[in-house]
Amino acid sequence: MRIEQDHETKRDRVRRLLLGPLEGIGFRFPKAVEPDEGRKRLDRLADELGYMSDANLRRLFEAMRSKGEGRARDFWPSHAAFVALAQVAQPRPLEEMPGLASWFGSAAGRAALAEGRLVEEYRWWLSKHRPPLNPQERRIIADRAGAAQSKVARLRERLGLRLPVDATDREWLHAYEAHQDAARELVRRGQAQGEAA
Repeated sequence: MRIEQDHETKRDRVRRLLLGPLEGIGFRFPKAVEPDEGRKRLDRLADELGYMSDANLRRLFEAMRSKGEGRARDFWPSHAAFVALAQVAQPRPLEEMPGLASWFGSAAGRAALAEGRLVEEYRWWLSKHRPPLNPQERRIIADRAGAAQSKVARLRERLGLRLPVDATDREWLHAYEAHQDAARELVRRGQAQGEAA
């Protein structure tokens, strides 16, 4: 029985569908960038975009082909330009974001869980791709968390008493519970990593 040895990595797939075609139309680094440094930059980019589907990598190629920098518009665009357009084509799953698991596994995540803010902080990350940064943002999250917990309690009570709950509220509760499960799993995983370290 022959074992397949030509397994394509995520990095290789990004090279094949995005970076190779861009290089093929003339993208290059300025002469001041050493070849090893250029390769490292493209490897880092390929690793960051490895979550994208084949179709969205092709879409990103089409979007980036006209974004060359320099006078001749043939220098590689910045890392940030690739990541920004990738987010439009296919937002990166929150669970794959660097720093997310460590944040939820840290004292901040445990405090959010203990204080009933976990779901709203998770939702903040979903929309902003970062934690709350200042007292105003933390106050917004706390207010949302209080309103959400009240609504959850009310809906669960109605469901427990077998009273009617409209479809919109059922969907809201289902989404809330899904976010709660995902956020708690991030806290659990982060704590497990911390204990293993």
